Amino acid sequence: MAALPGMSFAQEVTGVATLGYGTGDISDGGGDFGSFTADAIATVNFENGLFWGLGAKYIYLDPDDVPGDETIYNLDTNLNYQFSNGAVIGGYIEYADDEIDTGLGFDLSGNSTSYGVSGGYVSGGAGFEAWVGQTDTSPSLPGGDDFLDYGALFRYQLTEEGVFGGHIARSDASVGSVDLDLYSLGLGGRFEFAPGWGAFGGISRQSLTDFDVDATTFGLGVDYNLVNVTDFPLQLSLELSRTNLDAGGADADIDTVRFGLTVPFGGRTSATPLNSVARAAMAPRYNTFNTLVDTAF
Repeated sequence: MAALPGMSFAQEVTGVATLGYGTGDISDGGGDFGSFTADAIATVNFENGLFWGLGAKYIYLDPDDVPGDETIYNLDTNLNYQFSNGAVIGGYIEYADDEIDTGLGFDLSGNSTSYGVSGGYVSGGAGFEAWVGQTDTSPSLPGGDDFLDYGALFRYQLTEEGVFGGHIARSDASVGSVDLDLYSLGLGGRFEFAPGWGAFGGISRQSLTDFDVDATTFGLGVDYNLVNVTDFPLQLSLELSRTNLDAGGADADIDTVRFGLTVPFGGRTSATPLNSVARAAMAPRYNTFNTLVDTAF
């Protein structure tokens, strides 16, 4: 709430919104599913070194061959101050909610709240951020332990047409003598190769090491910007992605085709689609389990 009085002095608001639809199948008879996503991010620049970021995500998963469905919500905000030398300090709060309709007469639900501090450096087209914080879950983990989250990301604007970035992160918690340690690594980028046309791609890997469980996701896509024919920055995108799940030597593949409708605003005319693997790799969640969900869906 402390940032609200400064809203009257805000000189610039930029952001991106993406509506997405996906259809996929799970190998070895795992069935098919459909997904609907809605993403939005915005940054308020108060032009005094203060930046206020806002984000929201909605995921709806509907399996074709089994009863029930799943709905996931994610809300986040961060407040950062950038010094004249490029150094950045700030803090963040992130909330995630997962609701599962089992189709068997009862529901399953849970939520988490992540919060912490961050710091980094911005110079020209390059940026770096590192963070540390914790995640509280409801219901609580056995023993009442919370996740410790920490990680770092980088982003580099190669030219006006190209950007790439990546992250490394980890979330740790203990349940009795069992460690729940999830690692995440990712790289992604986008390049505009012709007027109106862009290509994007990303790869991300999450590992729950003590359980010998890994998830590796990669995605490739193209987008077309209608700004060249309508004077309105509306991007259409198509992405093919695959997630390989490996649990103790048994594996399965999730193949997904994703469609997207992306609207940049506030002076932006193009962006990496928010429902893409590339975006999840370049801009992960502060909690690594939430990053896994973002990447896969």
